[in-house]
Amino acid sequence: MSSTASSKNQIPSGTLRLMTEIVSYPILLEHEEAMSLSTQESSMYDVSSWMLYLSQIDEILSSLDDAIKESKQKKRNQGSYSTTTIGGRTLRMQELSKHYHCMQQSRNLVSERAVTLLPGSYKLWNDYLSFCCCNVYFPSSYMLTSSERSYRFKSTVSAFERSLVRMNKYPRIWLKYISFVIHHDPACNVTTVRRLFNRALLALPATQHDLIWTEYLAFMLKRVPPKGLFTGGMKDIGPMTLSLQNGTLEDERYPWNIPHETALRVLRRYAHYYNPTAREMLADVALEFGRYGEAALLYCEILNDADFLSANGTTRHELWIKFTDVCTEHPEDTRESGVDFEGIVRGVLNPNEEGGGKIAKGWKVFDDTRKVDGDEDEVDQVQRQEKIREQQAQLQATLGELEGTLWNKLSLYYIRSGEFEVARSIYEEAMECVSRVRDFSLIFDSYVKFEENVIEVMMENMNEDEEIVEDASNNANVSSNKSIDEEDFDILLGKRSSVAENDASEQNTSADIELALARAENLMKRRPLLLNYVLLKQNPQNVTEWLKRSNIFLESDRTSQAIASLEDGIKKVSSKFAMNGSPADLYMSLANLYEDRLNDYSKARSVFERICCPTPEYWFRDADDLAQCYAAWVEMELRHEHWDQALSVARRSVANPPAGSSKVVRALVKSLRLWNLLLDLEESLGTLQTTKDAYNRLLEIKVATPTQVLNFASYLAENKYFEESFTAFERGVDMFPFPHPGAKIIWKEYLQAFEKRYEGTKVHRTRELFDRCLENCPVEDCSTFFLLYGKFEEKFGLTKRALGVYEKMCTTVPADEKISAYQLYIAKTIKYIGITATRPIYERAIGALADTPAAKMCLDYAKMEASLNEIDRARTAFTYGAQLADPRTNPEYWGEWHEFEVSHGNEETFREMLRVKRGVQAAFSTINHSVADLETASKVEAPLSHEEAIAMLAAQEGEELEQTEIEKKSGFVKAKRPPEMKDLGEVERRAAKLRKITSGLVSSTEEKINALNEEEIDIDDD
Repeated sequence: MSSTASSKNQIPSGTLRLMTEIVSYPILLEHEEAMSLSTQESSMYDVSSWMLYLSQIDEILSSLDDAIKESKQKKRNQGSYSTTTIGGRTLRMQELSKHYHCMQQSRNLVSERAVTLLPGSYKLWNDYLSFCCCNVYFPSSYMLTSSERSYRFKSTVSAFERSLVRMNKYPRIWLKYISFVIHHDPACNVTTVRRLFNRALLALPATQHDLIWTEYLAFMLKRVPPKGLFTGGMKDIGPMTLSLQNGTLEDERYPWNIPHETALRVLRRYAHYYNPTAREMLADVALEFGRYGEAALLYCEILNDADFLSANGTTRHELWIKFTDVCTEHPEDTRESGVDFEGIVRGVLNPNEEGGGKIAKGWKVFDDTRKVDGDEDEVDQVQRQEKIREQQAQLQATLGELEGTLWNKLSLYYIRSGEFEVARSIYEEAMECVSRVRDFSLIFDSYVKFEENVIEVMMENMNEDEEIVEDASNNANVSSNKSIDEEDFDILLGKRSSVAENDASEQNTSADIELALARAENLMKRRPLLLNYVLLKQNPQNVTEWLKRSNIFLESDRTSQAIASLEDGIKKVSSKFAMNGSPADLYMSLANLYEDRLNDYSKARSVFERICCPTPEYWFRDADDLAQCYAAWVEMELRHEHWDQALSVARRSVANPPAGSSKVVRALVKSLRLWNLLLDLEESLGTLQTTKDAYNRLLEIKVATPTQVLNFASYLAENKYFEESFTAFERGVDMFPFPHPGAKIIWKEYLQAFEKRYEGTKVHRTRELFDRCLENCPVEDCSTFFLLYGKFEEKFGLTKRALGVYEKMCTTVPADEKISAYQLYIAKTIKYIGITATRPIYERAIGALADTPAAKMCLDYAKMEASLNEIDRARTAFTYGAQLADPRTNPEYWGEWHEFEVSHGNEETFREMLRVKRGVQAAFSTINHSVADLETASKVEAPLSHEEAIAMLAAQEGEELEQTEIEKKSGFVKAKRPPEMKDLGEVERRAAKLRKITSGLVSSTEEKINALNEEEIDIDDD
């Protein structure tokens, strides 16, 4: 018994060896001693003590690893050291690797002891399993199928399985287990990993499945799944996903070959039972694996769900493109999967056909894919149907830009299936159904490309057949040189029949090519008409497109269809919504078509009679549209020389409408277009009385324009009805009084016509007309009538009255015309009275005008006085006008004064002119002028001095003058100046004396002038 007990308590040799290794380190011996104390003082049930113990072992392992690396380096460079101290123990350098491996086993032993005593501790299990999975325990130097690696793999798997007894609710343990198996399983068994994932999903609660599914999908797809699939946004990333993101997963260390069916089944399970958002990913993977039918079915299901949100940010437009691409590129697989692609496309493109409601027959193709529970009550069914209708409305709203693309895809679907005639019929149907130019362009271009490809393939096949026939003929020529027997005749006959069949096939091929070419040519010719049909379908109120459609038919000599298109346009175009033209253009084009193309005058007239009547068949919105029809009718009658009929139609167009007529018909009476046409016809074709009646009626209803009034008066004057002509003018001025723009024209023509007719025989009446005109005429327009009035008085009246008219004009016209009026008044006064009589006119003009024109008037006044040799009066005018002329902007004025002083003044007057100029410059220095004014003023040349003027004259005459002669000929008197001034006081005394003498001379000179000149000008200093 004692031997049996001793054998049970005997410690295994391996464990004893590892314990001996542990206690050989002083720092680890302390932990063992603490564990071997009595139960109350022992720390064996303390998790932190075990974690500290394990951390000390990890430090020793790290030190041993560093020592091994250091010893290898030093041995290579300087030789090896004998010993080293680690964890309080002295070790020989040659035995470091042995101690390192032994310490790894010792750490596993300590971890086993810890989890045996504390099996519910997550920290201990996590630390233990982390060490088993780390690179220290599984170095990369181990081969995947080595015995040591297999042993360690099995022991680690055993540790994981034992940990899951208590730790099966911790997802990190499961993920660590799965990652370990994926990276270190020698067999690389996919089933093992899949079963581990399934166990994890069964063991964990549903709230923690996202973390497992992330790793599961990453393992199956070998790529990171989209973040949008998971509610947490992949905040907690597993080891597999992390290695895929970082790119640290090497293909040679990841030799997993996952079958496509396995990956698809896992994805189906995830998409259909856990996260429906993953259906898009499932469809993409199905495409990747060549399961096109399943992908088409999944895309159809996704498009049927209006609440679907893509995890990849894919728009519904892109989903439609993917769905159509799959169906068109793989039509056979799509049919086998049960997807009715044509039904779906037609259902969404024509939702209201065969039912007229929002839920049309076409949508039933989508409804078949919906999954309905059999336990729904009536309320749930009603709610579900309402939701279906809302979803269908949303889906229909998103298909606006896809119409042309879907038609093209449907045609391509049948082209890939080899059904070319069905594809052509779909192209034709599509071009008639679309309502956008963009969609039409897509469909037409695809249709043309299809026909071109068909022709190209036919040509290639024909060339190949010709090459085959040539080869066969060459072989036949070679064999004909050999001897043949009776049996060969049958063979030859058979060859002859085959040659005949080849000829027939060639003929058929050429006929097919010709047919294809004709079909393509016909398609290109039909393009303008088809495009016009699309534009009219988009907007049937476009008049220009209806006219263009008629012209397209006319270009191809289809007159009846052109007439039908215009009739159709008349029916569909509404006068309230017509655009890009008038509905009257349709009627006029239709009448012109009957007249020019068919030479049927009666039908053209019937077209106008349909609309130009008291109760027309078409109600225009604007009276001008109906007036255009009447005018076109009259022009047609004139072209056919039916003068009476044209005049009758013109009179009927402006006749008083019958009672109960429409507003448009009643408004024809005031149509200027029709009245102008009628008046032209009356003057050309009617009598004098009918023309007068037409004009009188026009004036009575007050529709006339100033031009028509003038035409009426001119017409009467041409026919010698002068008084009636003046009566027409009177009615015109009453109808268009001032300030109407036409009043000026009528009054001007009236006055000229009256003056021309009577030529001064009725002066008083003419004056009354001018007075009436000027009494009401605006200031802006009165200058023309003043000039006419003045010319009339000069020619037929009195000079005094003429000058009075010009004087009144000077006070009436606007400010910008006053200077011209005064200049005219002065010129007329000089002509009839004399130049001296203009002095008061100049004075009044200077007082009435603004500064700049007043300065110019002062300049003219001074020139006039200078011409009369009134030098002092001219200088006084210059002096007065100087205060109005800024030297910076009006250098002409000062130049004229400068020349005047050079010619007629002396030194003192010249100095006075300069003094005045400086004073004026100082006065205007505070006024700012624009740069343009200053630049314009600077372009004026500076006046010449008297010396320069005399020198220029001498040069022109070819004489040379000395300086003394220049001084004698100058207008100045040489002033006497002392050569030097001694001091400033002397300068001041001489200046005071000079001012006193000058003032005396000026005063005496002024008295003499006042005594001699009785007609002295009176100009205020201000």
